[in-house]
This record gives sequence, structure tokens and C-alpha cells, in this order.
Amino acid sequence: MDFRPIGRCNLSCPFCFGPRHETPTMRREEAFRIAATLRQEGVQGVVISGGEPTLLPYLGDLVEELSSPLPDGGSPPKVVLSTNGLASLRVMQRILPGLSWIALPLESADDKEHRELRKGVAPHRERVLDLLREVRKNYETVGVKLGTVVTRRNVTGAPRVLDLIEQSWLPDVWKVYQMSETNYGADNGDWLSVGDDEFEEVVARCQEAADERNVTLRVYRNSTRTGSYFFIDPDAEVVVIDDGEERRLGNFFDLLRDDGVRPSSLVQPSRNIANFVGTYPDH
Repeated sequence: MDFRPIGRCNLSCPFCFGPRHETPTMRREEAFRIAATLRQEGVQGVVISGGEPTLLPYLGDLVEELSSPLPDGGSPPKVVLSTNGLASLRVMQRILPGLSWIALPLESADDKEHRELRKGVAPHRERVLDLLREVRKNYETVGVKLGTVVTRRNVTGAPRVLDLIEQSWLPDVWKVYQMSETNYGADNGDWLSVGDDEFEEVVARCQEAADERNVTLRVYRNSTRTGSYFFIDPDAEVVVIDDGEERRLGNFFDLLRDDGVRPSSLVQPSRNIANFVGTYPDH
């Protein structure tokens, strides 16, 4: 389950496929009600994203709620935080103990390319690297996934991202994404999107770099997007991917009341599970 309780962000990345930034943030009570339901229904993994989730005033409590032991002694869901990496270490120290994984973004080894794609706060790349180093040094139980979104603007620098990272604090998983033309990505697709053939050429170079450093590479392709994701947005709407596009199914609580929390026919359980487990394996 991808839980997106906030659309607001402190960056304005042109390829973003998250909710629109002006979307009102989910109320604390509603977020905790959803968290309780996910736990009760046995959801095995929750990715908290946005927007930028570290801007949520209740994020620390939400992570603690999701990751705390279940009353019956069962295992709680794995909790993943997908963040742009700009939060202070003081904020992150409150959150990291409850995480199974943290997902951090680096778009290019070329500084100019990276700045063009991660717009709004500089030096973004250096702050992400600082947080990565902190996690590796002091939070050994937290897995690290590094994400790189491939666009026309970083086909040169994307395969060299791992060059920025010392061997001792490389990520567990490096995931390379084909840019999706959804939300802000759709707004800017004419100058950012890469075709399948060009994307595969970049993937091949990324694979070589990952193999050299013994890092697991995972690849997100738009052709396999349908059926792989189940989102809950800031307005509590359930969103899935249908024929490559986002489709809103209705309010989470209404669906719960009417049908129970079950994936719709537009979510393929095997693909959904494989996507999560492949990206965030047991650590």
C-alpha cells in the first residue's frame, strides 16, 4: 500500500507523479484511522510518501503507530519512508527507529543535471548524501533504497549516481524509474519523457555500475505499471493504475464499508507484492 497523506512538498520537481502540491493534507485523525485499518487487515507493507511526508507534523507518531507490535503478537507491516531527504537529522532521528526502509532520491552524478530535476532547495544532493551516511552509520536495521528517475535531462549522469557514494555506505537497492507522465510528469512530458529504447540503454549502463559495486538494481518500467500499485491519497481516495494512468476508485472508508479492503480487479496481487518485495526485501 502506498500511503500519500500529503501533497505539499518543499521541492518542485518537474517529473513528480505524486499528488498536486496544493492538495489539502490529510487530518491526523483520518490518517490514524487508515493506519489502524491497514494493520487490522494484515497489510504487509506500507510506503509513506507524498508530497513530502516529513512535512507532516504527525509523521513520527504515524510511523510508530504503523510499526508497533500487533495486539495478537503478529508482525506489523514493514514501514517505508519515501522522502526527498531534506528533513533535518533531528527530525529524522524521531522517525528512523520505526522504519524498515528509507527511500532516498539521487538523479544524476552531474550537478547541473541534478539541480534541473530536483528543483527548489540547494544543495539537495549533498543533503541526501549526508542523510544516507547517517542512516548507514547509526541505523543498521534500516534498509536503504536509492531511486533515480530517468528523463531526457539526466541520461548521461543517471548511470553514474553510485560514483557519488563511498563503498561503505552504498544502498541495498538502487531502483531506476522510467518517468511516468502523471500529474507534474504529464505537464512536462514533452521535454522530459524518454522512450522505451532509450530508457533500456540507460538501464544497461546502470546495471553495469550496480554490478561493479555489488548493489541490487531494480527497474520500474511504465509498461508494467498497471496493476502494481495501490495508493491512498490525501483526500482518502483510493487510486490505482489503469492502462498506465491513475484511476480514482472512491473514498477508502466508503470502499471499506461497502466491500471490505480488497484489491480491485485493477490491482494484480502477485504484481503488487512482487513490486514491494523486490524493492524492499527482508533486510
